[in-house]
Amino acid sequence: MDSLEDKIVHRKIGRNTNLTVKEILDMVEEVRRQYPEREVFFDGDEFAICSRKKKKQVFTV
Repeated sequence: MDSLEDKIVHRKIGRNTNLTVKEILDMVEEVRRQYPEREVFFDGDEFAICSRKKKKQVFTV
């Protein structure tokens, strides 16, 4: 499944918000705690806190 199809928007943040960077990072951390199996990030195009499935790491020897 493509990671864009798997993306979940957890919280939209308005472009003209009064939130501080710390407040937004705290929200990201809260979502990370709720969804430890997902990669959580701030999507600057959508101005939203989003997540997608973590990619499995493949180790080669």
